Amino acid sequence: MSIRYDLYETPDIQQTGEQQPLHPRVVINGTIDQNEFLDRVHKFTGISRSLLSGAMQSFQNELRDLLANGWVVELGDIGYFSVSLQGPPAMKKEDVHAQSIKLKNINFRPGTQFKKEVGWQMRLERGESFNRSHGKGRSEEECLTIVNEYLRKHPCLTRADYCRLTGHDKKRAINELNAFIEKGVLMRYGAGKLVVYAKTME
Repeated sequence: MSIRYDLYETPDIQQTGEQQPLHPRVVINGTIDQNEFLDRVHKFTGISRSLLSGAMQSFQNELRDLLANGWVVELGDIGYFSVSLQGPPAMKKEDVHAQSIKLKNINFRPGTQFKKEVGWQMRLERGESFNRSHGKGRSEEECLTIVNEYLRKHPCLTRADYCRLTGHDKKRAINELNAFIEKGVLMRYGAGKLVVYAKTME
């Protein structure tokens, strides 16, 4: 197997008007969810699927508790997890109280050896990202036909699925999906990165 990449022009931040050099970006194949990940580990190791699932939940719970208590957690060669904080701008310490401090992010720093091993495993080939805009693209009617055909075979689709099927970029895909929702053709379920779209109930 290989990893595909597409080439993009670097944004002209300084607005020089000159052509900027190209840089590579990974063409994402999709997302491996936890169930499929555990299935793959199970097939490779032979360890019980239920045992792996329980261990995964235990890792998650322990990692959560340790991070919430200020520890940096190392997971072997994989790397390190830590947290960062944010608070209101203040010039004096006495102006800052615990209630105004909150979690900013959970950080991951890969281990050097793990990073090297990922690089050694990579086999690169040129591809084309389905998030890249393809001119005017398909009409709304054509896209709706594609969506209906897809949903005859699948329970729902994601925004990434829509981009891949229609060739439209992320912004246009969201606008068109929202338009389908307003027309009562689709319904949206979930929030954030877990949003999916499905046919309205008849």
